[in-house]
Amino acid sequence: MVDGRVWADAEVGLRLAPLSFPISFKTLMLEAAGTRDFMPYHHNREYAKATGSRDAFVNTMFLQALFARYVADWSGPDSQPVSATLTMVSQLCVGDVAEVSGAVTRTWIEGPDALVEFQLAVASHLGRTAVSTAVIAMPRNDGAPVRVRSLTPEHASASDGHIPAEARAQLGRVTVTRSPYPVSEAQIMYWCEMVRDANPLFQDAGYARASRFGGITAPPASLMIWSKDRATQIGVDSMHPDVDLPAQLPWPAPAPAPPGGYRMRLATQVIAQNIVSRFGAPIRPGDLLTMSSEMTNCSPLKRTKLGLGYFVTFRDTYSNQNDEVVGDVTKTILQYGVPEKGGEGTEPAVGQDSDRRRPS
Repeated sequence: MVDGRVWADAEVGLRLAPLSFPISFKTLMLEAAGTRDFMPYHHNREYAKATGSRDAFVNTMFLQALFARYVADWSGPDSQPVSATLTMVSQLCVGDVAEVSGAVTRTWIEGPDALVEFQLAVASHLGRTAVSTAVIAMPRNDGAPVRVRSLTPEHASASDGHIPAEARAQLGRVTVTRSPYPVSEAQIMYWCEMVRDANPLFQDAGYARASRFGGITAPPASLMIWSKDRATQIGVDSMHPDVDLPAQLPWPAPAPAPPGGYRMRLATQVIAQNIVSRFGAPIRPGDLLTMSSEMTNCSPLKRTKLGLGYFVTFRDTYSNQNDEVVGDVTKTILQYGVPEKGGEGTEPAVGQDSDRRRPS
């Protein structure tokens, strides 16, 4: 990581040095620790292959972390992430080598912020795995530092398109969940170790105290991990989360899921398609985050390469114990596995949890 660059260093067309990152089985173990995602297709090779994947594969949060590290390695710790998208193309599996590339595509001034946009991609030997558009704020050329950001809570605007009737009933219904763990320096370090992120804001207490934040902060890209359930409650079947011990119940017993919101299911399997993240107030050790989730859109039943399914969009807003918005995430997820006998236009009943889930 460089000491720091300023906005003038970001010229449109500038190509960042490529990064190669091999994916080993230990990488997947580090991912499980770093993202608190214990779904079996991310660490259980036999299970992943049985579901049709080439092998166990990295999750979306790993790719978000890798892209964030890649940009920060170029810009330095004085810059600040503003937003990032992630669009999945295929899976990055154990044994692959992630090849990360990127370029500056836009620079502009917006109020107090000097902003830079990057187009990023990661590929394996089989082709592209994911693409991203990232925006960061950089120190101005006169040395003025990047401001500590804030976000105003936004109500998710629901679509009025052709939404299936049973999904329409969930529009405007907000599900609120609280992270089972406070933010910790240990969890931040697990995240950094996962992608070898050397940003001193996340791990060097002395450096962080002297920074604009006044102390250690969590990587903004880690936003989604703080709403993950306990490790012993995460699995393809929420009531029997360990695929190798199918009779074992989750521990401790989870609270009943509220209707609608993030847990709403229209089909038996899901895969992430697109994620748009915005970053606000810093996430600090000791914070206990709350996530408010709302479904904002659902497509009609569509035929995809994975079969019949629905594209469902959720808006998740994350706040700390002081009601500061630390970020929000808009996710479009393909929910598929609708029986062919239903035919296009047939809508299955809405469920709370799936028996089999296979996100990217």
